[in-house]
Amino acid sequence: MAGPKLAVRPPKSPGAASSKGGSSRAASPKASKSGSRPATPASPKTKSKTPGAKSPKSKGSPKGKPKAKALADPEASEPAASPEAEWPTGEGTSRSALEGPLRHSASPDSLAGDLASLNLLSSRGSFGSVINVLRHGSDKEREDAAGVLLKAAFNEDNQTAIAEAGGIQPLVELCRSGTTGQKHNSAGALSVLSRNDDNSVAIAKLGGIAPLVALIATGTPFQKELAAGTLVNMAFDDAVAAAIAQSGGLAPLLALAREGTAGQQVRAAAALRNLAYTESIAADIAAHGVEPLVHLTLNGSSAAKEQAAGALGNLALDSRNRSAIQRAGGIAALTALVQNGNTGQRAVADAALKILAHADEVACVVVKG
Repeated sequence: MAGPKLAVRPPKSPGAASSKGGSSRAASPKASKSGSRPATPASPKTKSKTPGAKSPKSKGSPKGKPKAKALADPEASEPAASPEAEWPTGEGTSRSALEGPLRHSASPDSLAGDLASLNLLSSRGSFGSVINVLRHGSDKEREDAAGVLLKAAFNEDNQTAIAEAGGIQPLVELCRSGTTGQKHNSAGALSVLSRNDDNSVAIAKLGGIAPLVALIATGTPFQKELAAGTLVNMAFDDAVAAAIAQSGGLAPLLALAREGTAGQQVRAAAALRNLAYTESIAADIAAHGVEPLVHLTLNGSSAAKEQAAGALGNLALDSRNRSAIQRAGGIAALTALVQNGNTGQRAVADAALKILAHADEVACVVVKG
C-alpha cells in the first residue's frame, strides 16, 4: 500500500551509499500497517523502483506480521514500552485499546437496536444485518452498529467479510455526516479495516479521504487520532497517497504533528512519513514546513521520534528539501537521536543523516510477513 519512479541500484549494505554516482532517488521506510513491531523477514528482497511499479506490499501476510518499506534491519526496532509508544495504527494496536473510547448508546429492545444481538451476529461472521442497521437504523442504532463493526474488524477474516458485505460505504458516510458518536465509531472501524490492503484502497475509492481529512482538521481529539491512523494505512498505497495530498491532507497532518496530543502526533508523523515516500508529495510537505517533524524528532514520544525521523529521511530523498531540513535544525535533531535514542530510533535517524549527507542510492528492503 504515483507517478513514474527512477530505478535504484542497491548498495552493498542497506542504508549505505552506493559507490557509484548518480541522482537516483533513494528508497526509504514506510510505517507498518500492522499493530506489531516489524519482525525479521523470512525472505527480504530488494525493491527496484521502476516506472509503473506498484507499491511493495504483500497481500495476505500472516496475522501480526507487518508489511513495510524499511531502510534498516527490521530487528532494530525495540518492543513498545507503553501504549503511547505502540505502532501508530488507529487508536492503539489492540482490541482493548479501541474499546475504551467506544461510544455506545442506549437502544430500543428491538433486534436491530440490541447491541448484544448485533455482537452475536458479528461473532458468527454475519454482517448483513449489522450493515443494514448501519444504513437504516436510528441514530443510536447506527452508532452501535459502527461500534460492532469496529470490534469485529480486529479479526483479519472479518476485515474482508465486512468489506465484501458492503460495510465500508456506510462507514464512510457516517464519518462525513454522522453524529459525534457515529463519527467516532465509524472512524475507529475504518482505522482497523484499513489494515487490509484492499480495504485501504476501497476506502479511498468510496470517497473516504475527504471526510477523514475533515475529521483530522475539525474532529474531536479521538476522531483526529483515529482518522490520522487510517491515513497511515491508506498512504501505504502510492496512488492513494497522491489522492490524500491532493485532497488537502498535508496541512492538517502537519498541524496535528505540531499541536496534537501524543497519540495524534505519532500517527500524524507516521502518515507524513508514508506520504513523503512519493517524491512529489515530499516536495509539497517541505513547502508547508518541516519544523513540526524536527520538533518531534527532538521532543516527541518514543514512537513519534522514530516516525518523525523517518519522515525527515523520506523528505531528504529529494535533494531540494535537504537545505530546508538543515535550516530547521533537522541535522542536529537527527544526530541527537542517533546518540541518545533507542535501537529503532538510531537506525532510522542514522539512515536519514546518510541521505542528508551524501547518499545517492539506498537499498529498499521489502519486509514480507
